[in-house]
Amino acid sequence: MDNARLILPGIFLGLTFLSGCGLNTAVLQKGGIDRHGVLLNYSCGARPCDPIDPCKPTIVITHGWNPLPNKIHTTFGCAGAESLKCRCGDSYNILSWDWNAVRVSPFNDEPLRIGHCQGRMLAAALRARGVIPGRTQIIAHSLGTVVAAQAACCMSDCGPFAQLTLLDPPTNFHEELFCNLAACRHACVVENYWSPGISGYGDQVSYQGVRNYQVDGDHPIVGIVDLSLSNHVGVMRWYYDTMCCPTMSCGFQNSVFLGCCGCEHSFCSGGISAEKTSVPSEPPIPPEIEL
Repeated sequence: MDNARLILPGIFLGLTFLSGCGLNTAVLQKGGIDRHGVLLNYSCGARPCDPIDPCKPTIVITHGWNPLPNKIHTTFGCAGAESLKCRCGDSYNILSWDWNAVRVSPFNDEPLRIGHCQGRMLAAALRARGVIPGRTQIIAHSLGTVVAAQAACCMSDCGPFAQLTLLDPPTNFHEELFCNLAACRHACVVENYWSPGISGYGDQVSYQGVRNYQVDGDHPIVGIVDLSLSNHVGVMRWYYDTMCCPTMSCGFQNSVFLGCCGCEHSFCSGGISAEKTSVPSEPPIPPEIEL
C-alpha cells in the first residue's frame, strides 16, 4: 500500500483545522466526539439505541477516517438522517455508524486493520438491531467503505445487502474492496462515486458489477492544502446535497429505496433510477426475505 498517500490526509486536515476554511459545514464540524464505534438510530421518534421498525427499509450512513479526533468530527450520519427525514418523513430506519474517536496510524496497513475491525463491529451491531441486509442500503465514505464492505461480508449468511454506496474509496483500497472483500458478491447494487484531480483519492473501478459515477469537485487545487475543501470530502458533501435536493441527478436519487420516500411503514423492493454513467437503465430489485 502507498503509505505516503494515506499520510497526506492527516497533514492536510491538520492545516485545515488551523485555517478553519471549510469547517462547520453539514458534514464536518469543529470539536471532538468520544465515539469509538456505536450504531445510532436517527429514525423519526427513535432514541439512539432503539431497535429498527421491521416494516421499513433501512439506510445506514458512515463516515471515513478522522485524523484529528480531538479537534473535529464528521457529522455525515446525523446530517444525512435529518435531510432524509425532512424530505421523506418517517419512511426509513436511518442508522449511523459513528467511529469518529478511533485513532488510525497510516503505517503498516493500519487503516485496513481498523476498517476490518470496525466492519465486524458494525455487522454485530446491525444483527443486534434486527437489520435485514436485503432491506438495507449502506452509504460510506473513504475508509468507511472498507467498514461497509467488511460488514456486508460478515453478514453474508443473511443474504446480500440491497445496496452498497461507496463514496470516493481511495484507489489503494480497491483491491481490498472488490477482490478480497468481494463487495459485489455481498450486495445487489454496488456504486462507486469518485472524484478526479489531485485532491480526490478515488478512481473509476473496472471490476464487474460496479456502477461508476464521476463527481467533479469544486476545489481540485485548494483541496490539496485544505482537506475539508478537497474533492475527496466534496464527494461526501455532494452526496449529502443529493439527499436534500430531489432535483439533483444521481446520488440518493439512485437509491433502490427512493420509491419508499413518503411511504410510511411499508417496504418497497424497487427503486427509481436517475441519470447514470455507463450502467444499466434499471437497478435490480433486492430479494424479499421472509421474516
